[in-house]
Amino acid sequence: MIYNDIVLFTTVARHLNFSKAAEQLDIPLSRVSRRVAELEEQLGVKLFERTTRQVRLTEEGRHLLDRVQDPVEALQNVAGFAADAPGQIIRLTAPPMAVQDRIGSRLLDFVELNPDIRLDVTATNYFLDFFRDNIDLAFRVGPLKDSNLVARKLWKLKYNFCAGEAFVERHKISGPLTLDRLLDLPSLVSRQSWLLESGTVKSRNVVHEFDTLDLLADAANRNMGITLLPQEMIGDGLCKISLVDAAPANRDMCAVYPSKRLLPARIRKLIEFMAAE
Repeated sequence: MIYNDIVLFTTVARHLNFSKAAEQLDIPLSRVSRRVAELEEQLGVKLFERTTRQVRLTEEGRHLLDRVQDPVEALQNVAGFAADAPGQIIRLTAPPMAVQDRIGSRLLDFVELNPDIRLDVTATNYFLDFFRDNIDLAFRVGPLKDSNLVARKLWKLKYNFCAGEAFVERHKISGPLTLDRLLDLPSLVSRQSWLLESGTVKSRNVVHEFDTLDLLADAANRNMGITLLPQEMIGDGLCKISLVDAAPANRDMCAVYPSKRLLPARIRKLIEFMAAE
């Protein structure tokens, strides 16, 4: 496996486009395709999934890229090629509300300071697969159940129960509640159980179930039920509700990546930047 083949592979992987890679390397498209095929045959694995519309890395391709990208970049720097290298991409995912709030603004700060890095952000509450969905990094709220992932804690998220003012008045809530009474109140929940310091609990009176925090907050503002939200989302119109015999658990916002991957320098740089807050 020669150096030129690895450079060609990383160029195609960076663009996920054979034509753009051929243009950057100034070689015919047919040669790019042939040399990638020869590399795949030599390694005995398929590196790219190719259709008429898109190119994506296979899991083996992702593993190879993670192992060779930093050495290739280092060699290019030594050889003086860094100035000609295109912007490096970080493909990441985060919850929509986090993107709209703290994470989104920090990502913009990061790219302002690092104009050579390009971000590809997918805002979703679903846990995307790192290899199938071609994701480098995920921001997720812990605790995390997958032991195969590395989770770097970034900051704490404090949670509170809350409800709209009319809801509080209608149900005569004038002070802290017992957990038993709270579980009987009309509630708005997500796909997960409520996490308390003592463990998880489930409402006995679920009115609506949403998988986005912004919908939970909106429904609570409309006095449809009591819900559990990050403290920073509880604004005007919502009343915090405390408990006499329990308390919501604080949770961690984490930067998450697969444990078996060699983390590229640009992703380490982003994680350190986010953690520095």
